[in-house]
Amino acid sequence: MRPSAGFLLRFLLLAGGLFAAWTFGGVGDAYGRAVIGVANPFMTVITGFHVSAVEPAPAGLDVVIRRGSTETTIPFQPREIFSGLLPFLALVGATARIQLRERAKAIGLGMAVLFVFHIGLMVLGPYMTGIPQSRLGLVWMRRVNVAINVLYGFYGLVGYAALPFFLWFWLAYRPSAEKAGRSSVPTV
Repeated sequence: MRPSAGFLLRFLLLAGGLFAAWTFGGVGDAYGRAVIGVANPFMTVITGFHVSAVEPAPAGLDVVIRRGSTETTIPFQPREIFSGLLPFLALVGATARIQLRERAKAIGLGMAVLFVFHIGLMVLGPYMTGIPQSRLGLVWMRRVNVAINVLYGFYGLVGYAALPFFLWFWLAYRPSAEKAGRSSVPTV
């Protein structure tokens, strides 16, 4: 496999444009609000917390959650943690020899998988505050905290880099080679 300079240039231009729209054009905050809206009922059922406010902040959105009289802000910014969507879109957009219909299908399916992944992360948000597990006793609180740290670390590795790359490879990169009758690993 020999990487293409054209692919790299297309990827960098698309990633730059997507990053600008995501950060400065409000797309990241709009996507974050969509994820938060869909995740809220699941969060309520699983943790007892619900989103009481989504407040604009200089770094993105502050997500305020409430359970009874307890109210706190989730300690992460949706704009940042959901940004794994950008490299996926840039990779699919930069891939040559893929028909428009295949590209649209890859983008739709990949965005759906990432959206579900982001909902899962949002549902874990209350556990990032430490409040739900604080009622479990010291031993269980520590166990839950370790699990949350592992899950959040896993997301950092998978959600930002690996999952977007694997989705691109599965949905856009490899299928175009199989249809063309070439080897299973084409040049980009």
